[in-house]
Amino acid sequence: MRNQVQARFMETGGPSPEGMTMHSRYHYVDGSGGFAILETDDPAALATLANDWSDILPIEIKPIASDEVIGGVIQAAAS
Repeated sequence: MRNQVQARFMETGGPSPEGMTMHSRYHYVDGSGGFAILETDDPAALATLANDWSDILPIEIKPIASDEVIGGVIQAAAS
């Protein structure tokens, strides 16, 4: 699997789909995987990214939020 992923990355550069901003990409130093920090409000962009790579990589999409956003949620829940 690693060789397929590396070959596709070298061929395509691993661009983000239209409608998505890539803030950063990190790789595990042992070569077993990695993750990217992406921003979008377009679920189709997320689906496109998953579709582009899911034939050779397990894809997990985990929404994240800032401390400010989560703090607001916690504060609202405590009220």
